[in-house]
Amino acid sequence: MNDVNLAPENKEATPEHGYLMAYDKKEQKAKGVKGIAANGELETLEANEANRDQFIKVDQRGNFFTNFGKNFLYQYNNPGRYSLYNMPKETLVEQAKEKIEAAQEPQNEAVRRELASTRVYNNHRFNEREVNWEQAAKYGITPDGLKNAKDSLERMLQGKTSAIAFRVAKNSELGRENGDAKLSLFRDENGAVKFDIHYIRQAPKIGEDYRGHVLTEEDLKALNQTGNLGKAVDVVIDYRTKETKSCYLSKDPVTNELFHMPVEQARIPRKVKDYTLSPKEYDAAVRGEEVPIRFKSDNGKFYATSIQMSAAERGVEFLWERSTKKLEEAQKQGQEQDGSQQQPHAPVQVTGKPRKKEEASQQAEKKPRTRKPSITPKM
Repeated sequence: MNDVNLAPENKEATPEHGYLMAYDKKEQKAKGVKGIAANGELETLEANEANRDQFIKVDQRGNFFTNFGKNFLYQYNNPGRYSLYNMPKETLVEQAKEKIEAAQEPQNEAVRRELASTRVYNNHRFNEREVNWEQAAKYGITPDGLKNAKDSLERMLQGKTSAIAFRVAKNSELGRENGDAKLSLFRDENGAVKFDIHYIRQAPKIGEDYRGHVLTEEDLKALNQTGNLGKAVDVVIDYRTKETKSCYLSKDPVTNELFHMPVEQARIPRKVKDYTLSPKEYDAAVRGEEVPIRFKSDNGKFYATSIQMSAAERGVEFLWERSTKKLEEAQKQGQEQDGSQQQPHAPVQVTGKPRKKEEASQQAEKKPRTRKPSITPKM
């Protein structure tokens, strides 16, 4: 996995190590990346050696030699359309094109593994300038409200739900409705980015069908304990075609909503902080199992916890509430849990007006929270 940084100004000190290519999912072909157009779309060229000098260059640290600066990958409008690859300079462009296009075929797992180290990921699925704030205003949501609520906007731009639930008001056939919900972003069939509302709901039950997978007692125990199923199961990912894929399954601790994520989309690191996963531990993580780790943070403190794939977080998450932490941290967590019993997962209204305690209590009786969202401490 490649990290994206600003290339140093002294190019002689950091010679070209590779060049940037993209797979265009719409046109289903690999291209060279030249830059970003004025409309926010990637500028691409035909993938051939004749155009190579115009492709964006990449140094050995994964830095881009461009005029776009650190936010290069955040400036184009349609990140979901392209998969980006940092191809080694020794690889001929035509060969790179052939491999990238072959990697898109389901049967070519070996090619995908070969190209895995060349993938360049943008953790933003949406651009902030695309957000429909007029729609948000109709729900009582403001930009500042999202930005100030535990980085909720940042999470939403990454394709996740907001960190907390909000009091959402919207018009319906029954009039003006109010409810507590997390928020996320999605792209409609016309490419417009809109808000999706995830209302707090009843917890899933034994025997409930989720996209073709029937939940068992063991499933619910795992979902309630860590928020994750702990294994991959086959679920229907497209109701129209009835296509099924092996997916991770997770439950949001606040809304009780179930999420799935195809295993093939997982990006599992082999190293977490200063802890390197053994081959056995890595394979366990790929299977969706919980993997205990212990690492030293930048401040010199040691932490013991576990990591696990989360469909809700769309990646590996820390299971901090089950980790062996310092006594004062455990005491602080206990105090927070005591407070949450009085006002469980009370949403923050973006206008700054708090919920009424009796409303929170009534909702908590109907939908108990089973775990706290995992929060990574400052290292």
